Amino acid sequence: MKDRFIVLVEDNADDAYLATRVIGKVCSDKVIVARDGEEASDLLLKMARDGAHAKIRLVLLDLKLPKMSGIEVLQQIRDDKALCNLPVAILTSSDNDLDQERCRELGILDYMYKPMTADRLQRVLGAGKDV
Repeated sequence: MKDRFIVLVEDNADDAYLATRVIGKVCSDKVIVARDGEEASDLLLKMARDGAHAKIRLVLLDLKLPKMSGIEVLQQIRDDKALCNLPVAILTSSDNDLDQERCRELGILDYMYKPMTADRLQRVLGAGKDV
């Protein structure tokens, strides 16, 4: 599918830059960056209304976000009829077992710790290729 997107939800500019560089090494998908949970929610809901959500290859979601937590964004994705099957991977510094458990309950592809590596991203993209 042409013009596929990776939605990166990351509030730290340095982490977003590093993740975008790794993504660029692994694939040619366009990266859309949302800087907080509310912006991510608005973006994803707009893409769902416009039908553009079908072009989302992956959502890379930080958990510790301003305005709306990553878990709240993930729950909203899973509760939305158009977005519920989006492949989501967590990219975070949180090693909280409860966060990890809740994310897995909500059907994530992977739970990655920062900084993301090219090998790990390739495995996640491979796991989500049929989604």
